[in-house]
Order: sequence, then C-alpha cells, then structure tokens
Amino acid sequence: MSLRRFDGKVVLVTGAASGIGRATALRLAAEGGSLILADSNEGGAAEVAVGIAETFHRPAQAIPYDAADTVACRRMVDRALAVHGRLDVLINNAGIYRRGHFAKTSAEDWAMMMRVNLDSVFHITQQAVPALLEMRGNVVSTASTAALTGIAYAVPYAAAKAGVIAMTKSLATEYAPFGLRFNAICPGRVLTNVSVGVAAVAEADPALLVRGPRLGTKLAGADPEDLAGAYAYLASDDAAFVTGSVLTVDGGLTVG
Repeated sequence: MSLRRFDGKVVLVTGAASGIGRATALRLAAEGGSLILADSNEGGAAEVAVGIAETFHRPAQAIPYDAADTVACRRMVDRALAVHGRLDVLINNAGIYRRGHFAKTSAEDWAMMMRVNLDSVFHITQQAVPALLEMRGNVVSTASTAALTGIAYAVPYAAAKAGVIAMTKSLATEYAPFGLRFNAICPGRVLTNVSVGVAAVAEADPALLVRGPRLGTKLAGADPEDLAGAYAYLASDDAAFVTGSVLTVDGGLTVG
C-alpha cells in the first residue's frame, strides 16, 4: 500500500473484530494509522490487533465493549482516548442484523436493534466529539441500502440504519462551521458474519429476499475488502470537502 493518508492519526473502529470493521481497520493501518479496535468479541479484536502490529508495524489496541449498553459505549470511548490522548477518526461500524415477519417482531427485538444499530452510534459519537473537534477530525458511520430502499423482513434494521443517515446529515450541518465532518456509507449485501448465517424467515416470499449486486461476478455479495477503500477515502484528507455525504457501495444493487 503506497498511500500513507493516516500517518500520525489515531482511528477508533467499532465492530473491528470481523467483516467490514476488520477490513477497514487493516486498510487504515496499512496507510499508517494507529488503531483502536472496539468489539464485543475481545478475542477477535485482539487477533486483528496482533495482525496489524505484525504486518504493518502499527500500534493497535483492542477494547471490549457491549454496543447495547449505553454506559459501556461511553466508557469504551474514554478508554480509547486514554491510549494515545487524541482521536482523529471515528468509524461507527458495529451492528447486528436480524430478520423476521413484522407482525411477529417483539418490542424487545425492536429495542435491541435500536440500541445496537442506532443508540450506540449516538452515545459513542457524542462522547468522541470533543476530542474529534480538537483534531478537526471526522466520523464515518455504517448505514445500509436497506435504509434507502427498505427491505422485507427487517423493518427494525432498516429503520435504525435510516436513523444513522439522518443523524449523519444533521451532525454534518451542525458541526460544519467547526470543520468536523460526518459521512455515512450504505453497503449492499456484504458477506460478513452479520449477514451470512442469518436464520431463515419461515413462510417468506422468496421474491422479496432477492437482494444482490449487479456488478461483475460477485452475485452473492461483496467481500468486506470491497468496502474498505470507501471508508479510507471518506476518513482521509482526500475527502476534506466532503461532509453530510451518504456513499452507496452496493455493486449496482440500487441502480434500478
């Protein structure tokens, strides 16, 4: 990797133990970043940290936390800030995905999807903003094409991700005068632990479950590495004049 856009910068990535978070952390480390890897899977995050140190010779620290716990989210940010005493980039990526008929969605299921996919983004971002303001940093959050088009059998997920988009645009407007940028990425179907192995929906209409990219031969979905470059761009100074943007990276899924 010849680019060194993150030399001297500290990056916090949530959901960093696997999938898009892992791929993005590796990409930013390859470009010179110092990484803080937050995940409920402490062992997985620690493994990524070791890989970063051995492969890219960059510092990487794993911090466990529960994205469904408000206090844990805020304490995680405080622990992350204590490692290097600064923060330049926040990647809000942690999330969960569950499917089921809307009529059978419980209040508990709805609340859990909101806590992990939306509330945690609020609490982590709010806790990190003072440090990010000092560095004129930026935030990149993971939304979803489900928030743009809707998706059958995943109403809470789509609603939460739509909230991430609205939050991103609102924060971009509020903090633009201070030079703090907020952007979001809407992946389509990506082959990660979150999407692969999701329980089947009983008596679902197969036609409503067909969601795949159009580009090239990756009809089953993108690899996490296919998304990492988009995160690296928005998080870098190459995107210094980009804020409030929602970048769709879906292989043509939502073209029409």
